[in-house]
Amino acid sequence: MAARSIPNYRLYRAKSDESDDFWLHSETLPLRSRLHNWEISLHRHDALFQIFMLETGEGELLSRTERTVFAAPCAIYIAPGAVHGFRYSHNADGLVLTVLGERLSSVRDCDLGIAAYLSQSRVTPLGDEDHEGRGLAAIAARLHEEIHAPGAGSEVLLDAMVTEIVLRLARAGAEALQDLENPARPQHDRHRMNALAALLAAHCREHRPVSFYAAKLGLSPAHLNRIARREAGTSVRELAAQHLLRAARRDLIFTPTPVQTIAYSLGFQDPAYFNRFFKRETGMTPGAFRESERQKMAA
Repeated sequence: MAARSIPNYRLYRAKSDESDDFWLHSETLPLRSRLHNWEISLHRHDALFQIFMLETGEGELLSRTERTVFAAPCAIYIAPGAVHGFRYSHNADGLVLTVLGERLSSVRDCDLGIAAYLSQSRVTPLGDEDHEGRGLAAIAARLHEEIHAPGAGSEVLLDAMVTEIVLRLARAGAEALQDLENPARPQHDRHRMNALAALLAAHCREHRPVSFYAAKLGLSPAHLNRIARREAGTSVRELAAQHLLRAARRDLIFTPTPVQTIAYSLGFQDPAYFNRFFKRETGMTPGAFRESERQKMAA
């Protein structure tokens, strides 16, 4: 089927009459599927992504060339612009979240494995033994409730909840992908990476060398770097830089703290070096980044 013949919707076969600030929608799965006899023909959402939380039933995820069978409990992620359709059993139930695609940016930027998971549509089974997956249905239910019965500060809360559900789904999915691609992947290396992430969060502002983290984990620096490159696709030093960058972005966006003070709080002895570091990583100076983000929030 030619790309131009595949319809582009905000919501499946719904008129595009949402307000210009439309960025988030939630509905029960049967609400729309039942109207179409539980078969959703191929379509796409160019500027949106979707998360389907299937609580009961089963079905097939369709693309131009493939069919992927799924069964509850599972989560189905549809990437922005991905051509997809569904066939559901008549007992299928759950929630469907539709979100503006630009909300993926900060989550994709945090980790290469997560970015890889979010690059295309996925079906992720959710078992009781899955730590990240266990709470996804509960988060989706709270999010659905907040959308339909908003309270004070709902926009801020919804933004945080969307980030959480996307990140937790991507964590669970990325972990499952790595296990499929490398069945012999050592379990202890996963635990080491989790421990390294905690150490980096606690000490990245101290600009510690790789040997510091390696000693904490009982490894040689070379061995730790090998694990980091295999598990995260980058070096320990670059992972530390990513933690620093996230902290810098948060402070620049959410606090009025002067750039120079932020630089010192992040362990940079020279604010000019912080400026060079930030521009190398983002293509913008800290001041320009702050101004750009303030304009977005004002808009």
